[in-house]
Amino acid sequence: MAQAQDIRQAIGEISALEGPILSAYIHVDPGVSQNQEQAYEVRARNAMDEAGVPEEVADRVRHTLGQEKPEARSMAIFADESGMLELYRLQVALPETVRWGEPNVSPMLLALDEQEPYGVALVDAENFRYFVISRVQAPAGEALEHKGSGYLEVDTSPSTPGPRGGMDRDAQSRRTEHNIAEFYNELGGQIRDITFREGVQRLILAGPKERTSDLRSRLPQDVASRVVAEENVPLDAPDGDIIDRLEEVRENSEHERAGELLAEIRESGVSGLDRTVEALQIENRVHHLVVLWDIEGEIRWSDEEQMAVQDITQTETLSGAETRVRPLMDVLLDLAATRGARVDFMRGEDENAVTLRDEFGGVAGRTRF
Repeated sequence: MAQAQDIRQAIGEISALEGPILSAYIHVDPGVSQNQEQAYEVRARNAMDEAGVPEEVADRVRHTLGQEKPEARSMAIFADESGMLELYRLQVALPETVRWGEPNVSPMLLALDEQEPYGVALVDAENFRYFVISRVQAPAGEALEHKGSGYLEVDTSPSTPGPRGGMDRDAQSRRTEHNIAEFYNELGGQIRDITFREGVQRLILAGPKERTSDLRSRLPQDVASRVVAEENVPLDAPDGDIIDRLEEVRENSEHERAGELLAEIRESGVSGLDRTVEALQIENRVHHLVVLWDIEGEIRWSDEEQMAVQDITQTETLSGAETRVRPLMDVLLDLAATRGARVDFMRGEDENAVTLRDEFGGVAGRTRF
């Protein structure tokens, strides 16, 4: 599977190419009924025909898809008439889209955005396990992936200060509270090391409630500030049940984070296409751009000035530079990249996506001042 660094490199390289180029994102998950008997090949062929992809390019893509035995959920394919063909396998369910023309990297950005690495420290009085949750990034050290779930368990055994594994049910062998405190003091440093090594920005503490609270109080401040949730999870449950519960916690945390971001924008940010673009490209005040994934529309763009022109009939800028029509999403991403703004996508029909669409017009920004 493609790792995060591979995707970031691909985004840079593909974005720099001059079109026309095929950008195809195909949902190939073999575990869903719509992909039985490789039905995605038919969908891809029909989409390429509709997009006007040259036959030679489409033939190479069809041949490549026919050779695949997918284990990924989505495939990103880039190809052009020079013979170039790049394929990336992603464990993220991306919306299917095919474009012939300018490179389309926004779904790759969505993959990174949706799977920004989380960490989970799973603890009790004697045991410690650490998971990195990401469909696109493998841990830096040795790791075991749990059945394609995206939950990768970091091997902590070389430096774990206490035993690991299943619960010890022999009361006589339990550590005293004093020893447990020492164990957690040492464990805090190890959790910090793993968290920073793996680039984890959000950390979940899981295990018996009294243990996660004790551990949180002993974590170094720079890692304690990254804790987004504590969850009571029994360590003696089957791994599948543990992972299902952790995924529920992660999803709830993401939902809460998105809601807090929109609340902050409502209070002091900008929203709506016109106001957000002005604050982003002219005032340079937007440092965090939030975009509805399926936002539609086109906008004028000046390649010479690297500026958006919101009047779709304006073929020249005020200084006389030519403009051309581009997809709105592409322009928003280009403006964010050149102005140093982070981009978050929202999709689906949950309350946050509905708020972004209905109240904020599909695009909004958290501002610097």
